[in-house]
Amino acid sequence: MSFSSQSLHNNSRGTGKVDKSSSMDFAPHGQPLRAGTHLFDRVPIELLQEIFLHCLSPSPPAAAEFLYHSIDLQGTSPRFAPLLLCQICRLWRQAAISFRDIWTSLDIFVSVGKSRPSTHLATIWLARSGALPLSLSLHQQSGSVGDCIAAGQILELYKRHTSRWCNIHFDLRERWPKYCRLLTSQQRSAPLLREFTIQTSYQIEVVDLFGIFDFVPRLSSLHVSQIPDLNLLGHCSVPIPWFQLASLSLDYIPSVCASLHILEKCPNLMDVSFKVEPIIIYGPLPIHPVHHKLHSLTINISHDQLSLFLGHVTFPELIRTTIYVRGPLQNYGWPQAKLEAFLERSQCRLEHFEIHDTGMNCDEFTACVCDRHLQSLVKFIVGDRRDWTWNPFVTDHTVDLLTCSSPDNNNVPGGGLAKTGSSACFLPNLVSLVIRGSILCTAEGMVARMVESRWRYYCNGIKRLKHVEFKVPTLHAEDVRRLKEFCSEGLELDMNLQ
Repeated sequence: MSFSSQSLHNNSRGTGKVDKSSSMDFAPHGQPLRAGTHLFDRVPIELLQEIFLHCLSPSPPAAAEFLYHSIDLQGTSPRFAPLLLCQICRLWRQAAISFRDIWTSLDIFVSVGKSRPSTHLATIWLARSGALPLSLSLHQQSGSVGDCIAAGQILELYKRHTSRWCNIHFDLRERWPKYCRLLTSQQRSAPLLREFTIQTSYQIEVVDLFGIFDFVPRLSSLHVSQIPDLNLLGHCSVPIPWFQLASLSLDYIPSVCASLHILEKCPNLMDVSFKVEPIIIYGPLPIHPVHHKLHSLTINISHDQLSLFLGHVTFPELIRTTIYVRGPLQNYGWPQAKLEAFLERSQCRLEHFEIHDTGMNCDEFTACVCDRHLQSLVKFIVGDRRDWTWNPFVTDHTVDLLTCSSPDNNNVPGGGLAKTGSSACFLPNLVSLVIRGSILCTAEGMVARMVESRWRYYCNGIKRLKHVEFKVPTLHAEDVRRLKEFCSEGLELDMNLQ
């Protein structure tokens, strides 16, 4: 049984009570209830409280741009549970206030010098949670003086409960909150902390908050803009429990050497996201290439340091890879040879391969599509925001390699390729293909032909294409018409015209 908080709001509108449907007004033994009573009056409070758990809104996305426009969706509005539950009737209010589980999650948004909910309400909210573990978030919209003061007050309130922190998300990138006091000795540990996320541009002010890492035996997920004093060997003044981390995201790493040393210290990592500084700073490399059991890697790095990184790692269990390349345009160059050597050495079976702003050429892209270690791909994303600076590299030849030559030929599985007559259809497991930017340059009808061969006439041994995203020239009327036709048949299509 589940009830939405919105339905409770609708039922209670105007009367302050839940609608009493006559068809449901029967006591447990089949006798009609007396006028003025309701079925919920007979429900045990424990069951009522269990129902309340299903009324809570799901946690909002962590993206700040979503929260800025969706304050009511954070669960802190009187129109949504748990606050709504306190307004139905006296019984429900008593059941809600005494049920600590529905007060353990609090998302606070600071804007125009005010926090929503207010500091006073947030204090009451946390008091109702008793001694249970807390999931807390704080999002500061701007760096104005008013927002900094309001965010500082909330942060001070949160710091009183560090012993109960479980899942923490602080988005304070604009400017560090004002009037934040230093952590006390009692606050310098978080024994229940499992996930810690903090986004800020201010390294000095955040140092003291990292004092909770003196004792975080359960921490497994760490996502931060920057770790104070992180050096080229991956050492820092903060006692990060590297060994116990399963998920790690760092928006600042001084060099690729530091990223390699960090991987060495985190043998249990499954998911990692690194942003490596493009400044050429080389430190001492690990004695041996880093062999790691990573499942997911996201890296934002310059092209030359990407080459260094790929040449010193082996990830045999890697499933998902996302690469963002950046740096001066005159120095761009995609390290295709290093990528191929990495894949050969790792022998991993990638399912998700995503590359952005690579600056690669036609031959390099074709080599990616044809690489035998990438034939396990289920999703392939290629995106370029700076495509105007170089020639398109997704051409007729590569699109032809992705096209099933004939729906009538039987495919012969083997070597990761599906054979269709005399030609080969590469990436046979592909379900989603995304090409963003003006990097697609093909003859009229080539794109539609490729999609049709994998959507309508997909052959034995080739997965059916389900989702595509392209930027198609407006003059390619045939491509546009046919792609829209496939969309009407059920293909998920995102198409931009250029």
